[in-house]
Parts: sequence; structure tokens; C-alpha cells
Amino acid sequence: MNQLLIPIVFLFLYGAHVDAQTILPDDKGFRLVKESGDVSIYERWITFPKTNPPVEAREVKGVFYAQATIKAGLELLRSEAKIQQWQSHVSKFKVFPQTDSTWYEYSYHDIPWPVADQDHFLVYQIVENRVGERLFITFESLVHPTLGPVDVDATRMVLAGSWMFEMQGKKMKITYRILSMPSSIPRVFTDPVIRNNMMTTIKSYVKLLEQR
Repeated sequence: MNQLLIPIVFLFLYGAHVDAQTILPDDKGFRLVKESGDVSIYERWITFPKTNPPVEAREVKGVFYAQATIKAGLELLRSEAKIQQWQSHVSKFKVFPQTDSTWYEYSYHDIPWPVADQDHFLVYQIVENRVGERLFITFESLVHPTLGPVDVDATRMVLAGSWMFEMQGKKMKITYRILSMPSSIPRVFTDPVIRNNMMTTIKSYVKLLEQR
């Protein structure tokens, strides 16, 4: 199975629109589901925002560490040249800078059969920036027919989540969170895929980050 990060939990999932600000900052209800070295993956089930009737949805959180700076972490996240080194399934990736704190991103993902290829168009927003200490970024899907038209060969993913970079001495703590609607595929199949993909991709990201 290929690595995933930005849409890591969506290989078998389909999202619904949600304002990025509705990604809850609290940690209530999370339970540890996978751990390896400095990487910990947590999950919880909460009501998906703006669903009527309410739908219980999975939120996944990855917590990990790197010997790197916040600036380097952000640069790697936005690097078109480096993306395939830690997301090998991505065949198209484009960043569209907007302001000092906002950018758009288009990504096309080659997904193994029988799942259809998927793409997404996201807006990233730096919500908090304490230079050299802490950086908080939200992301969510955006409809933009000009810069991000839906590829006829792909299923458009609708995503929302956040990145948190925090310096702790010489180490950086990174927290990645994403919320998704459940699929019709039984969790006995989706759970291992979601957790293994997140673990593999986080380690690839950290390895590349620490080589910089």
C-alpha cells in the first residue's frame, strides 16, 4: 500500500465539507492505537460538524518529533520538489501561494485498484505563528474551478485538519490531525490501512526533514 500523509486517512474514506476552524483543539476521548519509537497515533469518534442527522466520524491524530526547525518543517510541507520523496503515490502536486499566511494546494493521488484515483484542492491558513517557537496551520477543501478543477479520472476528496509545530528544546514536536466521515467498508479493513499508512508516511517525512 502506498504512503499517504495529507489525505492519509482517506484511502477508503469520503469526507464532507467542514470549516477548518471546527477541528476541535481539545484532546478528550483520544486513545492510542499505534506506537513506534517517537511516533504515536491516536483516534477518537466524534460528531462530524454540520451533519444533520448527526454522523459519528473518526478523528485521527499523529504526534511525532524531529530534530529540525519549524521553518524547515513548513518548507518541506509546501515543497513541490520533495513531495514524492515522502508521498510516493502523488503524481501531481502544485502549490499556489496567496499571501504570507495562506496558500492553496492541488494534489493527485494514484491509488491501487480497486479504489479509484483521488485528488484534492485545499486552502492552508497559518492561524498562529510565534516565530521559532510555535506554528499552527489549518487546512480544508476549497472549491476553485480555475486552479483546482476536478480531474475526470479521479474522485475529489473533501478534507479538513491541522498541523502544529512546537519547539521543545532542540527537538520539534509535530501534531497532525484530520477528521473524516466513515465509509461503508468495515473498520476491520480500514483501521489497519489508516494506521499503517500514517505511521509509514510520518516516518518518511521525519527522515527527509532531518536530512535537510
